[in-house]
Amino acid sequence: KGLTQLDLSQNVLNTVPSSAFRNLHHLLILNLNHNRIGSIHSNAFEGLDTLEILTLYENKIFSIDKDAFKGLDNRKLKRLNLGGNQLDSVPTEALNSLDMLKKLELQENSISKITEGDFEGLQSLDSLILGHNHLKEVPGRVFSHLTLLNSLELDGNQISHIDPEGFVGLEENLQYLRLGDNNLHSIPSEALKRLHRLRHLDLRSNNISSIPEDAFTGFGDTITFLNLQKNDIKTIPSLAFENLNSLETLNLQNNKLHHISEEVMDPIVDTLKSIDLMDNPLICDCSLRWYPEWVKNLKDKDDDIMMKKRTVCTMMSEHREYSLHKLPVEKMHCVGKNMEQTLTNTGNTALSSCRMVTATALGTVAAVTIIIATSTN
Repeated sequence: KGLTQLDLSQNVLNTVPSSAFRNLHHLLILNLNHNRIGSIHSNAFEGLDTLEILTLYENKIFSIDKDAFKGLDNRKLKRLNLGGNQLDSVPTEALNSLDMLKKLELQENSISKITEGDFEGLQSLDSLILGHNHLKEVPGRVFSHLTLLNSLELDGNQISHIDPEGFVGLEENLQYLRLGDNNLHSIPSEALKRLHRLRHLDLRSNNISSIPEDAFTGFGDTITFLNLQKNDIKTIPSLAFENLNSLETLNLQNNKLHHISEEVMDPIVDTLKSIDLMDNPLICDCSLRWYPEWVKNLKDKDDDIMMKKRTVCTMMSEHREYSLHKLPVEKMHCVGKNMEQTLTNTGNTALSSCRMVTATALGTVAAVTIIIATSTN
């Protein structure tokens, strides 16, 4: 049997050496990564009719002839890596003939725009990687031909808008969606709600400041992994996670949360295995007193991961940090499950921060009033 793998990476090739491939009729994998190839000419891979994987990562490719892949058997090629090049648009004409391609990698190029029809010849595609380009929006129906797509990576762009029909065509098969490191100011619920099989949603490092109560309506019940770290989320309404009844991993690290109520987490307690609240300005008060026991009772939780996370809150009256797993509840003087809500509603900042006996005079009166009311019930 002839040669099945050929590695020509990390050379100084400035063109595809077509003549060298003509008799390689058993080649399955061709690696041309890390060269200086600037363009791919017509019939560049002629004769490689058994090729399954072609990687051209980290070249200087800015131009691909429409017949560049014509020599390949379009029924055999499964993976094409064009990442790390200088493409400013999707090379649609060249890709159209690759109707059995499963994985297309276009990350780390200079693509600034995608339009409907860019991927129309790729109906077998399972994975599309467009991360780290210069995209500013996801227009309507741009992926409508990719009905078998399972994984879509759009992270590391400048996306600030996703059309409500941006994910049309992906309803039945998309399970993994990466939208991290973009410029989204809200969860794109209108576009997401058609994704009935979505399991993994990554929205890290955006500018999301709030989570509406209906943010996950229509698609949340299949999500097992939700990453919202490094956003600007300040509060979470009590019903925000109501539809996430399959959630196993929740990452809220590095947001601007001061308080989290038990009601927020109640809908996900039966499925959650890991939660990350690190690097939030959490305040040690009665609104968090539920946390240690709640974490302890999580079913099937990943103890190794949970123990590595040092989640702290600040006791304002002592200017001291405490681990969320070891809250000094005895210092908080909490009375009744919903006391924190009553106190917060007074608008007294010192109270909502401390919940301590050493509160202001007004706070002390409020606390005493609640104690009396509770004892007489």
